[in-house]
Amino acid sequence: MHNTDILSNVIGALVSELRGKDIEFIKECVSPEGLTRRSGLETEMHNDSGEYVVMDNLFSIAIPGEKEIGIMLNIEAQGNPEPGYPILNRALFYASGIVFNQKSAAFRESHYEKLRKTYSIWFILQPRPDDENTIFRYPLVKVPGLKKKRSYSEESDLLEIIIVNLGGPVNSSNRTFRLLNDIFLSKMNGGRYRNHLKKSYNIQLDDNTLESLERMMMSLGEEIVSYQRQLGYNDAHAEFVENTATTIVKIMTKYGASLPDALEICNLSDDDKETVMKIVNKNLDRM
Repeated sequence: MHNTDILSNVIGALVSELRGKDIEFIKECVSPEGLTRRSGLETEMHNDSGEYVVMDNLFSIAIPGEKEIGIMLNIEAQGNPEPGYPILNRALFYASGIVFNQKSAAFRESHYEKLRKTYSIWFILQPRPDDENTIFRYPLVKVPGLKKKRSYSEESDLLEIIIVNLGGPVNSSNRTFRLLNDIFLSKMNGGRYRNHLKKSYNIQLDDNTLESLERMMMSLGEEIVSYQRQLGYNDAHAEFVENTATTIVKIMTKYGASLPDALEICNLSDDDKETVMKIVNKNLDRM
């Protein structure tokens, strides 16, 4: 993401203020010094208790015009779409922290009129099948009243969370999804990958950036494999629980055993006992 070519191409279709802009214009917004690599901002956020989170990427973007627009841009990649909490909650936490940290960095005292719009963009690499190649946007909108339609105004347009669900190679006219899937999920490497990005998107990669991309894809690939293994375990465990419940019903009906005795015979964990008991009771109610 710190490569100017890659970052500019990625955000061009996602950041509303840059939509439809020429790629060279976007590059100037991302890296006005004309550098091929942008360092980004500090990605650690701390609270008073000493707890902290580390974001993947945080950038400050300046869009020139009659009134310059300043944007704080957080970009994250997530291999596991079900980490035990809603991704949207985590994105809101990150975005809120970025907004809070603007005081003293972007403005001082009570000059809240200088607050910059904050984006938190999350790329989900292994989404649910129904969500593949979709974008969900969660903007801050103004609701003027119960009897009036919702409006989208500059006054409230200061925070937006974007969830981008990828889904492997896309052979369609949608350049955005082709690009994002090629960057995050491509199985190409080395010179072939470099040539593909250059030919398809005019993205120039030096050796360091190419190496970084390959490390990123390897790391994210491991995260995806881990998630797929977890899904496989969950499916196998669900089948085990169902089969055990069926066995317990047979023991109870054939031998007259009580439910506690049948559970004891199967030697289940406490968590599995609770789940199996619910299934057994449902099956008994149907009999």
